[in-house]
Amino acid sequence: MQTVPDQLIPSLNASRQMALDEALLACAPEASIILRFYRWSGPALTFGYSQPYALALAAARRRVIPVAEVVRRATGGGIVFHDGDLTFSLCFPWTRLSPPAEIYAKIHGAAAAGLREMGVAAELWPARKQLGERPAQCFIGPEPSDVVDGRDRKILGGALRRRSARGLYQGSLRVEGWPRNRPQLEAALARGLGRAWGSELSQEIDSAWLTQADALADKYGSDGWNQRR
Repeated sequence: MQTVPDQLIPSLNASRQMALDEALLACAPEASIILRFYRWSGPALTFGYSQPYALALAAARRRVIPVAEVVRRATGGGIVFHDGDLTFSLCFPWTRLSPPAEIYAKIHGAAAAGLREMGVAAELWPARKQLGERPAQCFIGPEPSDVVDGRDRKILGGALRRRSARGLYQGSLRVEGWPRNRPQLEAALARGLGRAWGSELSQEIDSAWLTQADALADKYGSDGWNQRR
């Protein structure tokens, strides 16, 4: 097995980012835990699997910073602009007895702990503060188990997909005042997630998964996928 460190994977557009995550979900060993950080080739918008394409396209057209792609994710969640966020995914074993709320709390709790160690105010948004109707755009307001800063502003949210005994989490982090400290933020998240998920967590990507991602990229760039609803 030939692997590539996550840090050496080149910048990718949205279609290829989604394809690589699907390849991890489909091909990684059942017991493996894979963390990877995205490097974007340019601004993009991704939107949740169940959201209407028209809603995402309208949001993209209103954006001051133009986006190169509008791509449907395989995970749920809302509209996310990738024009300065730190995006990452985690592929992991998902036992039948673990509900999604428990998975979110575990991932976000670990991420918040890592961020606090580097001086970022980060806490989980409690369920009792639910804000009513779910917003279409991810960072309009927090939902239970999202990570918020000291002023209750959402800084980390994510979405999940389950396939058999494997799970995929895709998350987006925006920390005000830390735009030039990406390596520190990545290291903090990796430390926090490593403590929660154990020594099995890896940031090595098998070259076979990259090959599988190449085969899936056209799917995520197609109208048939993105405009399916």
